[in-house]
Amino acid sequence: MSEFYGTLRGEGHMLRALTFDMDGTLGDTHSLCVEAYRRCTRELTGRLPSAQEVEEKFGVSDRGVLGQLLGMDPEDERLPIAKLVEVYERLHTRMAPGPVEGIRETLEELRGMGLLLAVITGKEHYTALPTLRRYGMENSFQRVLYGTPSHNNKAEQLTSLLNTWKLSASELIYVGDMPSDIRMAHEAGVRIINAAWAAEATRWREECLALKPDFRLTHVSELCPLVKKLMAP
Repeated sequence: MSEFYGTLRGEGHMLRALTFDMDGTLGDTHSLCVEAYRRCTRELTGRLPSAQEVEEKFGVSDRGVLGQLLGMDPEDERLPIAKLVEVYERLHTRMAPGPVEGIRETLEELRGMGLLLAVITGKEHYTALPTLRRYGMENSFQRVLYGTPSHNNKAEQLTSLLNTWKLSASELIYVGDMPSDIRMAHEAGVRIINAAWAAEATRWREECLALKPDFRLTHVSELCPLVKKLMAP
């Protein structure tokens, strides 16, 4: 069951949009991402970085992480991003063949409620689109917004989405699994549902709770009932 609840009311504004993180939220793909960077680096350089070394670089986009691991400028056109994509797709079938159980049905139900749906991910299209295609989610979202090599830009993307859809901050909620997702939502002034349903979510449970998400859900089946309450006038 849910471990933490915030306020169900959004300053008089009914919920109109949900925005989802990708890794650890739509799919249990954290380990896949880590291993893809490790294998790619080894195949290119002969050096196998540790999982911790890779994870410390997360927050920036595909080119940002790979550039740091290879000691290259992420904007360098010689950056072997195609190699990363090849390794990522090769591992995807074995390590994360399907999305989080129940998430496709949940997205369908949310669409049926008339909600606007988007993805805001730290990935770029290089690895985000293969995952959306593999999970049959290419047409599940009105918008997919990507990361940048220089910094975690999720707060900026959340603000951009509010402006694009002409929403107040209280009309949109972000759904993400990591402590950084909570920080980015707070920075953008939107509410956050801490998605704690992926296998590795317990690793950052205490850090997430310390950041005071508005809600923390431990199973996908809890999302639609909560959203219905948030949409109530």
